[in-house]
Amino acid sequence: MARTDAKAPDTAYGILGMLTFAEMSGYDLGKAIEGSIGFFWAPVKSQLYAELRRLVTLGWAREREVEQADRPDKRVYTITPAGREALGSWLRTPPSEFDPIKSPFLLRLFFGHLAGPDAVRELVTEHRRQAEELLDTFGHIEEHIVEQGGALPPYLTLTYGMTYASGVVDWCDRTLEQLDEGMTVPGRKGGRG
Repeated sequence: MARTDAKAPDTAYGILGMLTFAEMSGYDLGKAIEGSIGFFWAPVKSQLYAELRRLVTLGWAREREVEQADRPDKRVYTITPAGREALGSWLRTPPSEFDPIKSPFLLRLFFGHLAGPDAVRELVTEHRRQAEELLDTFGHIEEHIVEQGGALPPYLTLTYGMTYASGVVDWCDRTLEQLDEGMTVPGRKGGRG
């Protein structure tokens, strides 16, 4: 019997959302995530399979084995009515806190004064390049979404990502200009450098 009162981590709900598109194996699910929500939410492979097992146990997903002629059999998963109900409830509940920023780039930047100005400049320059690359990828995705049509929320998610990446590029440009002035906070004398 499905548990509609159970709570699960956001990862489980992300997987349920992906299963609304089609029945998928864990591998197919990972590939689908990589090309869509993986830009802002990407579980590790082991977490993906653990959550699929949890969803089956909760009765929110169903699994079945599919025979394959040239490969080992595979398990495919589909969302159940109870899973759709749990997903709907989660979607109607706003997050309890603002998204925390977890960034290896920012962690390195925070301690950049220990590495020196050249290392900080290189770090920011590479981060800018990565943001430009992401903007290019998002541009191709936007073309595909516009051609295909469909629901507005995935497109809004894309424009959020585009705005974010564009903001990173702008921030990097301003930061590189500030680095030309030195390694102290603007308007202050002294400091680390």
